[in-house]
Amino acid sequence: MKKIVIEECPYCGSDLLVYGYQTDGGNVSTDVRGSVFGSPVQHTICRECGSIVYSSVVKPEYFKDYVNPEVKQKMEKAEKEKPKPKKEGILEIIVDD
Repeated sequence: MKKIVIEECPYCGSDLLVYGYQTDGGNVSTDVRGSVFGSPVQHTICRECGSIVYSSVVKPEYFKDYVNPEVKQKMEKAEKEKPKPKKEGILEIIVDD
């Protein structure tokens, strides 16, 4: 996942940014009726002007199965194209000659 870096508020230019969390009834859910797989929302907030500069869900993995078919195919293709880690043996035996 791409890391997003925000160094200052785009509205007032302040670099006093803090995190706040929207929880309880403000969870983002995979279903309009709500679901047990909801995720709190993390906001980046400017302490000077109070603007919400950026928002994201805390647990994006909850939503991996709830995408349209085209996006799901792209995600599966990207996963297959990732380089696989080199497998190593479970047991290494060192023998003195």
